[in-house]
Amino acid sequence: MRQIELAKEPDFLLGRVAVAPALRQLTTGDGRSLVIEHRVMQVLIALQAADGGIVTRDELTQSCWDGRIVGDDAINRVISRLRRTAQDLGGEVFRVETISKVGYRLVLPTGTPANDVAEQVTAPTSAAETASPLTPDAAVPLDVVPPPTRPGGAHPDGRERPAIGRRFAAIISTILLLGMGAYWTWLRHDWATGHSMSVRLSGYQLPSADLPAAIRVSTNAEVIAAFNVDGMIGISDTSAVTGARQPPYSLGGTIYRTGKSIRVISRLINDRSGVVLWSDATDYPGDQISQVPHKVAITAGIVVRCGLSGAANHRKALPDTAMTNYLRYCQEYWSYGGSKTLHFAQRVVAEVPDFSWGWSAVGNGYVQMLGGAGGQSEAVLRRAGIEAEDKALMLDPENGEALAHKAYLIDQRDWAGQEALFKAAIAAKPLDCGCEHYGYGLKLQSVGRLQAAIDEFRAATNMLALWPDSQLALASALVATGDKNEARQSFKTATDLSVDPVVAAMIAINEGVETGDYTAALAALGKPDLPLSQSSRMALVTSYKALASRKPQLHGEAVEALVKLPQEEKSGTVVRMLSALGAHKAALRAVGERPWLFWRRSMRGVLDEPTFPAVARKLGLMTYWRSSHTRPDVCGDEAPAFCRMI
Repeated sequence: MRQIELAKEPDFLLGRVAVAPALRQLTTGDGRSLVIEHRVMQVLIALQAADGGIVTRDELTQSCWDGRIVGDDAINRVISRLRRTAQDLGGEVFRVETISKVGYRLVLPTGTPANDVAEQVTAPTSAAETASPLTPDAAVPLDVVPPPTRPGGAHPDGRERPAIGRRFAAIISTILLLGMGAYWTWLRHDWATGHSMSVRLSGYQLPSADLPAAIRVSTNAEVIAAFNVDGMIGISDTSAVTGARQPPYSLGGTIYRTGKSIRVISRLINDRSGVVLWSDATDYPGDQISQVPHKVAITAGIVVRCGLSGAANHRKALPDTAMTNYLRYCQEYWSYGGSKTLHFAQRVVAEVPDFSWGWSAVGNGYVQMLGGAGGQSEAVLRRAGIEAEDKALMLDPENGEALAHKAYLIDQRDWAGQEALFKAAIAAKPLDCGCEHYGYGLKLQSVGRLQAAIDEFRAATNMLALWPDSQLALASALVATGDKNEARQSFKTATDLSVDPVVAAMIAINEGVETGDYTAALAALGKPDLPLSQSSRMALVTSYKALASRKPQLHGEAVEALVKLPQEEKSGTVVRMLSALGAHKAALRAVGERPWLFWRRSMRGVLDEPTFPAVARKLGLMTYWRSSHTRPDVCGDEAPAFCRMI
C-alpha cells in the first residue's frame, strides 16, 4: 500500500461523517466534531481506501508507519482509539471489524463497505452538481437524500411521486445541503484556528557562519522525525500545505555559538495572530555539537505535543495568553519545575476557568510540590491537588490526566485505590505521553508485580518514545527480572534522550549493584559534576571496591560508611548497596516509604528478614495483596517465607 501523507489527502465522506485528513477532523451532520491523532487518521484512511476489503497489519505498517517495525501493541492501541472515536461521535457511525489472524475491515452500521457510500455521495450526476461549491475544496455534499428505491422516483409502494412534490423536495434538500456545507466550513475554520494539532516547521536558522550548515539541516530533520514517531502532532515543511489549510502554528528558531556553548532558541508562533506562544533558550556543550539536533527535537517535541494535545480537549480555542501559560506549564511539568509548574497552571485556569485540562494541570503542580513537603504541609497540598483534579473531572469525566494524577494525591498506602484510578485513566482518553501507563507501572512495581509493570512501561514507551523516564523505568524493571540484554538497550535510549550530561554516569552508579558491573560504576564515580555529596560519593566508592574484592573486612567498612550517611543521603542506591553487602536489617530500616526497592535482585535477602511482614503490613502491601487476590512475582518457586502469610 502507498504511504499516507495527511497533508496531501483529499477530504471525503464516510457515511454521514465528513473527514478532513489535513486537519485530522471528523464532523457529523448534526455538528459533533472531533480531532483525532495523526496515526489514527492514517489508519482510518487506509481502511477506507480498501473499499470494504481487509487490510493486514503489514499493510498498515507500510502505509501508516512508513514501513518501520512496530509491535502489535502499537497497532492495537491505534485500532482501539479509532473505535473509541466512533463511539465519541455518537453511536456507531462506523465500526472496525477484526478479521482473526488476517487484519481489519471498515464497515458502516449496515455493513456496507465504506467506499460504496463515498461513491454514492461524491459521484456527480449532473453538471449542476459538479459546479456546486459546497465545501472550500471540492463539490462534496455533507448530507444527501437517499437514492430512490425504484426507477423514476417511485415510492416504495409503487405510486408515482407528484412532480410538484419532487420539486419541493429538491428545493428543501438543496437548502439543507447548502446550510450544512456552510456550517461545516465554519466548523473547519474555527477548529483549524484554535484546536489544530498540526504544526508547520518554519525551520532552524544559523545567523552566523561559525557553525556547519549541516547542523541546520539535521535539526530540521530531527524535529520532523520526533513529531512523526507516533503521529500525535502532525508536522509539515513550508511547502507541504498552503492557503487556508496551512497549520496555524509554526515552529522554528535559531542556533548559534556563544563562548564554549551552542545556544538554541526555539519558538512556537500562532501565525494567525503573530503571537509567540512559547520560546525557550538552551545552552549545550560545544563539544557535543553532533548531539544538539536530537536534543532540540526532543525538547520541542515534548512541550509542543503537551500543549497542543491538552488544548485540543477544550471545547473552544484557548486565547493566546492562556495558550502561552499552558505551554509554559508543559515545559515546567516535563522538567519537574515544582512551584513553577503550579504557577503557570494556575494562570491558565484564572483566564479559562472551564478548561478541564487546565485544572488537571493545577493538580499536577500540587503533585510536584509534594517532593519537598512533609507533615501538615503535605496534607494541605494533597487536599488542594485532589480538589483541582475533582474540578477537572467535573468538567470532563474522561480527563485521563486528572484520573492518573489523582492517584499520586490520595493515601499512598491505598494501593487498591491508586490502581482503580490508573485503570480508569487507561480506559479514558489516551494521554499523549502514556503517563497513565507509566504511573500504573510504578505502582505495580511497588507491590512487586514486575512483569505487569513491564507491560505498562512498554505501553508508555510506545505512546511517547521520547521520554527518558519511562525508558529508565522499563530498563530497571527488566534488570530486576534478570533481562539485562533488553535493559541495556532501554538504558542507551534513555541516555540518548536525556539532556542531562551525567545521566550515563548515574545509570552506571545506580545499576552497577544489580548488574555486577563494578568497574563501570567506579569509573563513573570518578567523574566531576555528579549530583552527589562528597560523603555519598566516597561511601559508594568504598562499597563498590568492597563488592569487587569480596573481602569481609572491606564489607564491614563499607557498611559503616553507608550507615553513617544522613537520612536524606540514603538514596535507593545506598539502600540496595547495604543489602548487597549483607546488611539486610540496615537496608530494611532505611527503605522507608519506598517499597519498590524491595523487588530489586540485590534486596532478596531483605525479604527473608523476620520483620519484613510487619513492614509490608505497615506499608499497606499485605492489605492490597489479599484484597486484590494477587501476589508479588517473587512468590513463585523458592518463595520467601512472607508469601505464606498472604
